[in-house]
Amino acid sequence: MKRRIRLVALPALALVLVFSACLLYEDAQELVTSRDTLSDPIADIVALRGYLFATNEDRSGHAGSQVDLFKFAPADGFPEGRFDMGLNGVGYLAACSDGESIYLQVRGKGQLFKTSPVGELAWTRWDLFPGGYHAACGITYRDDVDSFVVVYRRPGTATYVTLQYPRDFSSAPNSPRTHELTLFDSPAGILAVTWHNDLIWALGRDAEGHAVVQGFDLDDNTTTRVIQLEDAAACGITALEGALVVAYPDRRFESVME
Repeated sequence: MKRRIRLVALPALALVLVFSACLLYEDAQELVTSRDTLSDPIADIVALRGYLFATNEDRSGHAGSQVDLFKFAPADGFPEGRFDMGLNGVGYLAACSDGESIYLQVRGKGQLFKTSPVGELAWTRWDLFPGGYHAACGITYRDDVDSFVVVYRRPGTATYVTLQYPRDFSSAPNSPRTHELTLFDSPAGILAVTWHNDLIWALGRDAEGHAVVQGFDLDDNTTTRVIQLEDAAACGITALEGALVVAYPDRRFESVME
């Protein structure tokens, strides 16, 4: 009897394994990789060669590449170019340019990407500064000294830290500088920054939920001007042809200061 039990059990076990393998195969076949970037809000914007560039803040939850780099004419919300970046799960991306390439920063985490204007990734790296104590909240290019400025915030506070990196992040940054920017709502903080007229301009929301832009001198920590925006949904900021331009998730672009 024991032999008969074993002879019957082995085929049964084999059937279970085959059935399990079929289920796994079906699960793999059901993996969703479809894309719908039209319904995604855009993230930060950056001006380069007379155009505005932005990525979509992927909301699909699907697998595979879900992030594109979009190229817009400043007066038109319909992209003139759309380039697959092969990215997924990065969320909101802050953006800046040195006049040649585009640099992207993952909000909170500090991961950095360098890409061409047609979405070709040159490198991906981590900024080692924030550790577990600060959250990334902006990146910009400072043309007067040919360097990048990255911005971090101590979560839940109005304390920000800026670091200045040489071009292409080829070596360590200078010593961190601390700034107390009490205008911005502490839980959310700064959303994006840009360099314009020798100042950093930061976009965020105040304690009442209004979208605001604040210009401050990086060297002496003085605030020069505060601009309150009518639409609280503002999501990105850049400088284009001598003006500050603010972006909205639905691909609207508005000049807020000449």
